[in-house]
Amino acid sequence: MIRITMCRDRDGEHFDQGSREEQPLQALRTMVEAELAFGGNITEATGTRITIVTRVFSCVDTSVFEGSLEEMQPLNQAVYYYLQACERQDEVMQGILADLARLPNGQGGSPLIISMAAPMLIGQNRLCRSSMLALGITDEHDLAAGQLLGLRNLFAAIELMQETGMSLAAVSAAVAT
Repeated sequence: MIRITMCRDRDGEHFDQGSREEQPLQALRTMVEAELAFGGNITEATGTRITIVTRVFSCVDTSVFEGSLEEMQPLNQAVYYYLQACERQDEVMQGILADLARLPNGQGGSPLIISMAAPMLIGQNRLCRSSMLALGITDEHDLAAGQLLGLRNLFAAIELMQETGMSLAAVSAAVAT
């Protein structure tokens, strides 16, 4: 079991949100959907502990995921693949932000809003692929099907895949009909 401990700092106040234990797949889902999908920053990754700090306006959430090296393997792998994807795509995002800033009369949108929303918008694809690779899903058809499912439906499809022994592409096709 992986222990998840959370706290929130808002407007100078500290709120301890306690801890709970989850199975590795559920902990991965929590890490991906509730933290990284909202632009969380990985501030610590030791193999048995991952700390993520997520800032949304005046709230700063800190989530700590702890478990044995074996239990933490899918989370560690997802973090590894996610950070690899971020390195490549962040360069592209910086170019896009620069291009938007050059548009006349504010047509490119507010740079502050765009820079805050970009990790959440771009991160979805990174997180889908990183989660699948971390769980050993490497077939290109399965990866493509998982990307099309989107982050909201991906983990439910992975659970169906594990229960039925079907490929992710087959699960995706079955639930689409």
